[in-house]
Amino acid sequence: MLLVAVIAFLPASALAAGPAPDQFYGVNPGDLFHLPESQWDTHLQAIADDGIQVVRMGAWWSDLEPGAPVNGVHGYSWSDTDKQVAALARHNLQWEPLLCFSATWGSTIPGDYNGAPDGTQNFALFAAALVKRYGPGGSFWAEHPELPAQPVAAYEVWNEENAKLYWHPSTPEDYADLFAATSDAIHNVDSSARVMIGGLAASKTTDSVLAPADFLRKMYAHRPDLKGKTDAVAFHPYARDPEAVYRTIAAFRGDVDSIAGPGLPIELTEIGWPSNLVSESKRADYLRELASTLPRTDCGLERLSVYAWLGPEQDQGDAGQWFGIANKDGSNKPAADAFASSVRMMRGLTTGAPTDTIHLCSGAGTRSVSSTAARKKATHLKLKVKVRRHPRRAGRLIIAARCSTTCQLQVQVGVPRPQGVAWASRTTTLAVTSRHVARRQTLSVNFAKRLGASASRLKIKVTAIARSGSQATRYSTVRLRPAGLVASQATHAAYIPV
Repeated sequence: MLLVAVIAFLPASALAAGPAPDQFYGVNPGDLFHLPESQWDTHLQAIADDGIQVVRMGAWWSDLEPGAPVNGVHGYSWSDTDKQVAALARHNLQWEPLLCFSATWGSTIPGDYNGAPDGTQNFALFAAALVKRYGPGGSFWAEHPELPAQPVAAYEVWNEENAKLYWHPSTPEDYADLFAATSDAIHNVDSSARVMIGGLAASKTTDSVLAPADFLRKMYAHRPDLKGKTDAVAFHPYARDPEAVYRTIAAFRGDVDSIAGPGLPIELTEIGWPSNLVSESKRADYLRELASTLPRTDCGLERLSVYAWLGPEQDQGDAGQWFGIANKDGSNKPAADAFASSVRMMRGLTTGAPTDTIHLCSGAGTRSVSSTAARKKATHLKLKVKVRRHPRRAGRLIIAARCSTTCQLQVQVGVPRPQGVAWASRTTTLAVTSRHVARRQTLSVNFAKRLGASASRLKIKVTAIARSGSQATRYSTVRLRPAGLVASQATHAAYIPV
């Protein structure tokens, strides 16, 4: 029986929605915008190809308002941020700005970026100016009608303010006042904006960090009116492994409900593991699991943003430099590929997404985190793939795959480009999805007509998806015989189970 291949990826609007809500997945750029501007598009296209829709990027008050107001008049410098926002918009990525740190002239400790602002007024005015520039109907979008409009919809106020490193010498009460003033300033410009408490570091109280629950408790005791001004709270649940992440989230959900009010949305604006401390295969497994699990929990999570896309990777002794999930040439590391496979599945861009609810935070469900993890471990999908040229038909490949349990296959075939670009950018010329589920499958893939006569080798990516949602991916390279022979035997781009 002849089955027609899917050529290239269908637009999102043509596919069924998955269990993850729109814009659930984001990423922190890390060192991306430290690269030459000529390299930005390669990386941003790779992010978009991975199915990610949101980029959490700093709106640094110190850079955007480098000088103190003169006679009460504030002057803002938008040029560098304009370039970055334009680059995001070209790839239909939405910016989620992180509003911090202090301007050196406006800090409680003059010259110290990480010192808390000296008062609330100047920072709140800066926030309002940012909304007028990049929010709905903002001046930036009016000046750039050639760009697909991606106005900012959500704002995060400060970063890990419960850590003395980023918020000193001030108190949770001082932050509560800053957040209230900033929330009012933003909502006065855009009443529909989401303003969230800055990402709190997940930690027990120490000399350098105040536990997030203690920080929130002091905030709300000082400003009970925050219950009407807070649209969400951001959280950074860094932990040893996914199981520990789930426990951290569940505990924080209970704290938020009791302190800030039941059901206040939570955004996970940073999560990840450094590759100098955790193996790449483990990072891949961890991110794959988080991306497929967290949208289905009952924890009121509204976003998952990985930290980070690109790391500097200079000092092996500095774990903070090794969180990047992409290479400097824009290609995916295995961690990014794994994350992307779950993101695309959960958004409905591929098939096989699980739709059950995981009762992680309510305590009312029948599936605990530990039992879920145990089941995932027991049914971890293994995939073996062999790729060879068809013995009689030069324009075809024979792909034999064996899964440890019944699976569906997705095959992508493309011609590598000389310069390093992301996998998705290299392989959108031919994509094939099997229509049946089995442990063993052998496919004959006709590649010649779509890929032309000039290709000397092919890159093949085979992804298996089990009924449980577990995935496994393997890669292969095939060198071609003279292209003229291939082209002469090309017919239709299709695959046939052999």
